[in-house]
Amino acid sequence: MKLYKYRLLTAIMAAAVIFASCSKDGVDNNSQSPSETNKTTQKLISFRQDLFSKNGGSMTSDSAEWHLEGLLNYEQANNTHEFIQVEFLYDTLTWPASNGVINYEGLQQVYASVNDLAQNMALQSGNPDYTFDVIDLQVIETGLKSGEKSVVVTLSGGLLGTIPTYVGFGTDDYWYWGWDAGKCGDFTGQYIGRDASTELQDHFTSVPFQHSYFISIVEVPAEPWNENFQDDNNPYGNSMIFENTGSPSGIVYCVSPEELNYYLSKFDYIKNFLKPTGKTYKTVLVEDDFVPMGGNFPIFHRYKLFYGVNIGSNPN
Repeated sequence: MKLYKYRLLTAIMAAAVIFASCSKDGVDNNSQSPSETNKTTQKLISFRQDLFSKNGGSMTSDSAEWHLEGLLNYEQANNTHEFIQVEFLYDTLTWPASNGVINYEGLQQVYASVNDLAQNMALQSGNPDYTFDVIDLQVIETGLKSGEKSVVVTLSGGLLGTIPTYVGFGTDDYWYWGWDAGKCGDFTGQYIGRDASTELQDHFTSVPFQHSYFISIVEVPAEPWNENFQDDNNPYGNSMIFENTGSPSGIVYCVSPEELNYYLSKFDYIKNFLKPTGKTYKTVLVEDDFVPMGGNFPIFHRYKLFYGVNIGSNPN
């Protein structure tokens, strides 16, 4: 099962991207010299010591979000490898802040809850080598009660692997567009639980240039109807991202290796076009989706790209 099928608060997630891009960058500089990198790491280590001391304390929500996300990535999401079949989980937790301030006891509760989600995700994999790629926290107003806040948690992880990066699709790579339906054409019935979206996601894998962990992570969406990603020279449609509009039978659309290679060839452009200033590409989620519209069923892929500040090696 694709863990990212837990699509919670989609509209709020979009708002959270805007919030995160403003608030997180305001807390920490995007440009990191070696000395600044070391200071940032030490700041997170000091925060961990303070968080679990008996002295107590409190922080503004913006500062607490940055420190807690950075600490979780420092402890768990160290990018020292290449992933195979990265999977994603979204969830929401209560952010127990009052008047824009959260005390350390509340932060401890959120910290423990995120770690529980990570542990359950690893246990569900059934593999002791399971590890994490990105842990992203985005604090938002819920809109349910004045001043009430939640934290949207994004976890991604997978297994150590050596899947080639940006290697093209082969002659037997005919995949249904989505729904974990496996291969199609002459290969129908093979690899149920995978589809064109999962295969593109694996082929988009980017090997980092150094062992590192990330802070100030933001999620940036990319949809096929974005005018910046239109391509009149696409022989398979109008967009650099998969989209097909047709009859209900189109839901079982079979994507050829040639078409998959076209979308693969456009990913660097999309990734670089959306890259926030001062941040580095980290990972991507490729979702399959469809929208019933009368007699037609547009089916499409959408990307969720994650960028962050590469803070360098974890000294632990």
